[in-house]
Amino acid sequence: MKTLQAWAMQYRLFLGILFLINVLLGITVIGQSYAIVQIVDSVFMESTTFQQIVPYLMGLAAFLLIRTFLNYTNARIGLSLSHHVRHSLRNALTTKWTKIPVEQTGESLTGSRITTLIEQIDQIDPYFREYIPQVIKTTILPLLILIAVFYVNPNSGWIMLITAPFIPISYILIGVKTQQKSERQLAELSRFSGKFLDILQGLPTLKLLGRGKEQSDILQQNNQGFQNTTLSILKIAFASSFFIELIITLGIGLLALEIGFQMLVYETLAFASAFFILAIAPEYYNSLKELGSAFHTGRGSLAAAEQISKELDKEERPVSWGSQFIEGPIRLDANSLSFQYDDGFELYVNHFTLAKQKRAVIIGPSGQGKTTLLNVLAGIYEKQQGELRLNGELRENIDENSWWKTTSYISQQPYLFSGTLRENVSMGEHYTDDEVTKALQTSGLQEWITSLPQGLDTNIGEGGRGLSGGEKQRVALARAFLKKPTMVFFDEPTVGLDVRTEQILANSIDALAETATVLTVAHRLPTIRKAEWLYVIEGGKVTAMGTPEDLLITSPYYQSLMKRGASDANTH
Repeated sequence: MKTLQAWAMQYRLFLGILFLINVLLGITVIGQSYAIVQIVDSVFMESTTFQQIVPYLMGLAAFLLIRTFLNYTNARIGLSLSHHVRHSLRNALTTKWTKIPVEQTGESLTGSRITTLIEQIDQIDPYFREYIPQVIKTTILPLLILIAVFYVNPNSGWIMLITAPFIPISYILIGVKTQQKSERQLAELSRFSGKFLDILQGLPTLKLLGRGKEQSDILQQNNQGFQNTTLSILKIAFASSFFIELIITLGIGLLALEIGFQMLVYETLAFASAFFILAIAPEYYNSLKELGSAFHTGRGSLAAAEQISKELDKEERPVSWGSQFIEGPIRLDANSLSFQYDDGFELYVNHFTLAKQKRAVIIGPSGQGKTTLLNVLAGIYEKQQGELRLNGELRENIDENSWWKTTSYISQQPYLFSGTLRENVSMGEHYTDDEVTKALQTSGLQEWITSLPQGLDTNIGEGGRGLSGGEKQRVALARAFLKKPTMVFFDEPTVGLDVRTEQILANSIDALAETATVLTVAHRLPTIRKAEWLYVIEGGKVTAMGTPEDLLITSPYYQSLMKRGASDANTH
C-alpha cells in the first residue's frame, strides 16, 4: 500500500482534520456510555427522581447529536480526500499522455487507457473514502476506550487488549487472498474493455471479412472470465464476514464472563463499572471490525493502484523544447541526426538542409524512413543523437508553442473530431465565418460547402465519419490556410485519392506553398515534379539531395523513378 499511502500523504491537511475529528469522536463515545450508565444506575439501582437524571438525559442527547455530526464530517472529509486524489491522478495521466511522443501512443490500446482513466481510478476510491478515515478512527477510538476501561477495571482491559488483534489478523489473511483475486479481476476487466472498444471501432472491417462471430465468441469468453473472478471475490467477502462476527461474539462473551465472576463471585466490581464496560465494549470491537472491513476494501484498491502507478511510471521519450521564440520563414539544418525504433530500424542523416520558402520533397522506397525523417524534423519524434537547427537555433532551445503556431503538419489520415465543420476547421481558435469559409474555399471545398444544408454548422461524425478521404484532407488544409503557417509538413497528402481530387488538393497545396516553406513526403510523380529540392531516403539514410536536375545525374533511384514515369506516360 506504499503507493496509496504516498498519494494520501500529499493531502496532510485532510489527515490532520480526520485525526482531530476522531479524537473528539472518542471522547464523545466515552461520554455517551458514561451518560447511559449513570441514567440506568440512577433509575434502577439508586432509585433517584426524574429531575435528578435530566442533566444526564440532556448530556446523552448532546453526545448523540455531536457523534452524528462527527461521523458525518468524518465521511465527508474521506469523500473529499478521495475526490482530490482521483482528480489529481486523472490530471497526471492526461498530462502524461499528452506529452507522450507519437511513436509511443500506439503501445497501449485506447480501451485500456480509458479503463485506467475511469474504472481503475474509481476503484481506488474506497481506500481514501473508507480505509484512511477508518484507520485513523481505529487508531484513536479503541485507544481512548482502552484507557477508560483500564481505569475502571484493568482485568477487562487486558481481555480486550489480548482479543483485539485476532480481528485485524484475520482480515489481513483474507486480504492477501482477496488482493490476488482483485489483480486478476482488474486484468480481466482491462482486457475485456480494451478488446471490446477496439472491436467496436473495427466492426465494419470485421463484418466485411466475415470475422464478427469469432470476435463475439472471444468477447464472451473475456466477459465470462471477469464474471467468475468477481464471484470468487464475493464468496471470500461473505465467508470473512461470518468469521469476523464469530470472533467479536466470542470476545464480548469472554469479557461478560470475566465481569460476571467479579460481580457475583468475588464481588469486587460495582454494577455501574460493570455496565460501563459492557456498554462500551461493542464500540471497541465494532471499531476494529470496521477497520477489518475497510482493510478488505483497501486491499481491493491495491491492484488498481499498481496499474495506475505503472502507467504513471512508464518511461517517456518526450521531445525537448526550450524558451526561444521562433517566427517568420523557417530554415531547417540537421547534422549527424539519428533516430531508432524499439524494433531496431534506425534512421541516420549525416547532413540535411532546407532553405527558407523552398518547396522540397522526400522520396524513396516504402519503409525506408521517409515519414520517420519528416516526424523528427517536425518535432513529433525526439532525435536520439545529432543536432537539429531551426533558423540557426538548436531545436531544444525553441519554444514549443511558438513552433507549432508557425507550422502545420498534415498526415495521410488527418483526424476530424465529432463536432461542427466550423469547430473542426478553427480548432478552438476564434475566426469569423468569412475567414473559415474562405479557408475552405481555398482548399477546394467551395462546391461542397454550398451543398451542405447547415453550412458551417453541419455536424461531422467522430473520425470524419461521412466524409471521403479527399474531403478530410481538404478540411485539414483549410486548418492550415486559417493558421497561415510559415512551415508546412505533408506526409503523402494525395495517397489513395482519385485523379480529380488529387488535382484539387495539389492546387490547394500550391497556394499554401506561395507563403510557406513546404516539406512533403511523396511517391506520386505530379507532386515530385513540382519540387524545387529533393531528398532521397534509402535504408534509413539520405543517399542524395539536390535539385531535380542534379538528382537525374547523382541518384540511381530518382533516375529509375523518372524512367518509370516516362514509360507510364507513353503507355497512356
